[in-house]
Amino acid sequence: MKDSNQHIVFLTPGFPSSEADSTTIPALQVFLKRIKKVLPLTKMTLITFQFPFITHNYIWNDIHVIPLNGKNKRYKKIWTWAKAYKLLKKVHKENPITFLHSFWIGECSLIGNFFAFKKNIPHLVTVMGQDAYSNTWFHKLLNNKHTTIVTLSEKHHETLLKHHSLSSKIIPWGIEISNFPNLQQNTIDILGVGSLNKIKNYTLFIQLIAKLVPSFPNLKVELIGDGIEKPSIEFLIRTYHLQNHVQLLGKLSRDIVLQKMAQSRILLHTSSYESFGFVFIEALYSGMHIVSFPVGCSQKIPQWNIHHTSQEMLNTCHYLLSSSITKKRFLLSSMNNTINSYLKIYNA
Repeated sequence: MKDSNQHIVFLTPGFPSSEADSTTIPALQVFLKRIKKVLPLTKMTLITFQFPFITHNYIWNDIHVIPLNGKNKRYKKIWTWAKAYKLLKKVHKENPITFLHSFWIGECSLIGNFFAFKKNIPHLVTVMGQDAYSNTWFHKLLNNKHTTIVTLSEKHHETLLKHHSLSSKIIPWGIEISNFPNLQQNTIDILGVGSLNKIKNYTLFIQLIAKLVPSFPNLKVELIGDGIEKPSIEFLIRTYHLQNHVQLLGKLSRDIVLQKMAQSRILLHTSSYESFGFVFIEALYSGMHIVSFPVGCSQKIPQWNIHHTSQEMLNTCHYLLSSSITKKRFLLSSMNNTINSYLKIYNA
């Protein structure tokens, strides 16, 4: 893709309201910052359908962001889609769109697919999570003949193919290694990072900690994230008398999360499903050992302990806490590879 005279438009359900927000879809933020850096002369516009809940346009790392302020209201869905399509026509007329990139199979892929077909513009959809297996009519309207589809891992690819017979290219997310602090002495034994929802399965997380404490009475555990399951998790912590062992930190900025990782020994990740798991590659580069189920981009490497049962998880945590292990970085997925893979699609 020639850098000048090009115009890429990104469609997403949500986006950070400013550059100060590092917690909203961090993988997408890292990707967009790098793609803009690689293509500095390419005009980039991002249309966000539902949030942030604001109406004024703004600039985010040299990308023009237009929020439609749908507010996740069902009664506003059709209105938001119509507004998005009308806006795309206006944007295309003012500065012709040369490539359209949608995120998630849903409303963005719907509008993006239809507009790209009408205007004969190349269209790419990055499948981001549970949209690989969710049962919606959006998948039926997504045609591989007109749209390139990208999934984030081999398991993600297989899930989309199995549930919706849609083929895809696999492009893992990468990390910017310059964002990571120096490795530090471990002051946190076990770290959990993720939204406090049912899929992340933090009930099991707390139960495992409760079983470890008798063997490790000074065990220090921190859990980063927020969500609807927080009251249930707090109740379990009280029930198992873990107040002196487990600290709920809530939502933290990405810089602080990476600092916490640099100080932690084990990432215990009890999630039952991940499309990729950006936290995994962050943890590996932070020198942590991972204990997880076979989800997302999980791979058999010495630093990653992949299990199918909670008892196996418990045994591995016990072993890692009892062992003296040298802390070292492991780069599982490079941002350079991610960007180069997307550039090949943009240039096709």
